[in-house]
Amino acid sequence: MKHLVTLLRAFFSDTWQIAKRNLIRYRRSPRLLFFSTVQPIMFVLLFAYVFGGAINVPGMSYIDYLIPAIIVQTVLFGAG
Repeated sequence: MKHLVTLLRAFFSDTWQIAKRNLIRYRRSPRLLFFSTVQPIMFVLLFAYVFGGAINVPGMSYIDYLIPAIIVQTVLFGAG
């Protein structure tokens, strides 16, 4: 149990350090923040209005299907 607590503490400490570095990077370069917020909005609008009527997703609306994919894409683009 003590080993698990140590691992969790190290995990959250490392995660916080990486997040802090990224926040400092955004603060030093505001255009990164602009593009990381504008790009997902543009993708949602583009895919919703261009392909929204052409694609049927059984059991849900297309926008409900699209939003999680855009979120994952944004996270992956931001990680690189």
